[in-house]
Amino acid sequence: MPLYDITDTKKAVAHMRREVYRNLHWKDETVYSVRKCSDGLVEGHAYTIIMDGNTKHPVTFAVGPKGNQRVRDEQRKNVHAVIRGCIVNAVWAYAEMDAFEKGHAKDASDYFKQQYMDEREGYEWREVLYNPYKYRTFMTRDTNPFRSVEDVIEPVFTARKVIIGPKVWAQVKAWHEEN
Repeated sequence: MPLYDITDTKKAVAHMRREVYRNLHWKDETVYSVRKCSDGLVEGHAYTIIMDGNTKHPVTFAVGPKGNQRVRDEQRKNVHAVIRGCIVNAVWAYAEMDAFEKGHAKDASDYFKQQYMDEREGYEWREVLYNPYKYRTFMTRDTNPFRSVEDVIEPVFTARKVIIGPKVWAQVKAWHEEN
């Protein structure tokens, strides 16, 4: 008997949704904590996470305004910004990994980024930034020199697909100007 009825998509999506945030306890590496949205328990830690969404349930970027203000006031980081969505794949990390395992995990992270960073008409890949001292939301950086000489920084709230690793990439709708 299954844990949940897959015909009830609302329950199925709620069961699969996760929150991802940067773990600051791993000093030398970029590692993310993954926790369940349903009960808030941390499920594990990962070097790379692939999240996928659709029109009805996109990947979302959320920043708690009170937590953001607290970081600014105290000049000390806290968990207040998360990326929510369904995980498709991940390269998990654990504290006892030796150098060989870490090297293999880095290779797997690079492979997954190449495999999942597919092109889709009407969408484009943009780097996602978040600095609580500068911004109040997650931001995308558009580095296309054909659109602008300087990088264009814009807020982002949802994405079709997100690749979280040393850098975070989001597949967002392309907004082309009409001539």
